[in-house]
Amino acid sequence: MKRAAVLLFTFCLLFFAGCSPGQKQLKAEDINLVFSCKADITTPGGKFTCAVERAGLRSASVEILSGSGAGLKWYWNGDAFRQTYRGLNAESPACVLPGQSFASALVEAFDSAQQPGALERVDGNVFSGSMKDGTFTVSADGGTGNVTELSIPGRDLTASFHDFTEPAFESAFLTGA
Repeated sequence: MKRAAVLLFTFCLLFFAGCSPGQKQLKAEDINLVFSCKADITTPGGKFTCAVERAGLRSASVEILSGSGAGLKWYWNGDAFRQTYRGLNAESPACVLPGQSFASALVEAFDSAQQPGALERVDGNVFSGSMKDGTFTVSADGGTGNVTELSIPGRDLTASFHDFTEPAFESAFLTGA
């Protein structure tokens, strides 16, 4: 009986402390902000599945994989912004997407998250930060450090990240060609 009570107490302690086997509590700097994956995006404008790659500050690409916008792709490489769609290509020195664009919001949130001291623990492996137009929360997997979710309440945007692969950034992406 005493052994059962000890086991129950231990289980409850681990459960309520938010611990799970194989998952560690991350520090903000443990979050992997260089990645290549798919993301399921929900915005007021609809739901999309996208391919998202991020090489670092102001270096990312977002491609819509589903719906009527499938094939539309945006690139940020630090000094230029480029968008492509069905063989068309447009480049400019700065991002020309509207302020409420989900793609620019993703890039802005991750760029903000990468700044030293920018993230504050909310609970477990959930962190909050702020960007130009408001706040965001980012959740990460304690085993891999990969981002699992991003929420930007002020833009009514949520993203779930999955199917991570090794980053394979295109040379055109890195050079802005």
